Amino acid sequence: MQAATERRVLTIALCVIAVVAVLFFLRTARDLLVPIALAVLVSYALEPVVSWLQRHGLPRLVGAPGILLLVLAVTIGLSYSLLDDAVEVIESLPRAARQARELVTTHVGRSAGAVEQAAAELEKLPGAASSTTVAIGGAGIVQRFVSGVFTMAGEVVVVVFLALFLLLLRERTRASLVEIAGPDAARRRLTSRIIDDIEGQIQQFLLVLVLTGVIVAALTWGALVWLGVTHAAVWGILAGVFNSIPYFGPVIVSGGLLVVGLVQGGDLAQALLMAGIALAVTSLEGWLITPWLMGKAENMNALTVFIGLMLWTWLWGAWGTVLAVPMLVIVKSTADHVPGLSRVGRLMAP
Repeated sequence: MQAATERRVLTIALCVIAVVAVLFFLRTARDLLVPIALAVLVSYALEPVVSWLQRHGLPRLVGAPGILLLVLAVTIGLSYSLLDDAVEVIESLPRAARQARELVTTHVGRSAGAVEQAAAELEKLPGAASSTTVAIGGAGIVQRFVSGVFTMAGEVVVVVFLALFLLLLRERTRASLVEIAGPDAARRRLTSRIIDDIEGQIQQFLLVLVLTGVIVAALTWGALVWLGVTHAAVWGILAGVFNSIPYFGPVIVSGGLLVVGLVQGGDLAQALLMAGIALAVTSLEGWLITPWLMGKAENMNALTVFIGLMLWTWLWGAWGTVLAVPMLVIVKSTADHVPGLSRVGRLMAP
């Protein structure tokens, strides 16, 4: 009895050590793993289109590069058309900070005066930022934005080529994964079912993500145009993109629109109305549309999604925030099929 207990404790300890080692490996190798994860998602998203073209006579060797180039061209064209608006939005951030400070000074009174006095004392300290420094900081933000665009362009090239290889070598890659499972026929069938389930769920998840993102972007853009907001198209697209991030995405967009409202109108009520409309659009979409469309693709409880969001953000930074739900779908699907991980699957279930 004691020997069995000791073996059980040893097994649990080894499992904990293995999980911790895997987590730190994921964190250390994120520069390598994030492009691979993005490429896998892109290949899953485009695979139904490439397969449809292949069934209608267009070889995969032609269809896969053609679809990738088409998606890339549309994305670049849309980004280029909105680049000037995006730069103007970024340049307005220092002015937004000053506007917010003035608003606090006006409405809060004595407390704001104390804050201003403290700020004045801080400005006297060595190394404190002056107004000139703030202005230079605005230009620095733009420079960092442009630098980030070029860095992202290089990463996009890597992801595109990886996705192309995955689309062209789909069957061979799948056969290799099944072969890794070993010679046992039952294990091969189980591996094949896991791959099919993961692919199906992620494809459904990505389809719902695109549909809901387009809906949120269109509704937000329309509402902001009605309110007379400058650069409404940029904020609409941002609302659609950030809608893919559970919990935090809508809050980020609403906070940004609150700042924009303060800059453009200087009226707190108008700023709150803009932020409230964006939050209402994403909330209605999250309550009504997404649960109806998502189905099994996000069959997880809210606590699992929230903890997973924090975990993957810690592991992979901003990209981890974007990739959190797809990675959780992979873990959940694997746990549902592997008997040894059934407890994990039940823990993640609604």
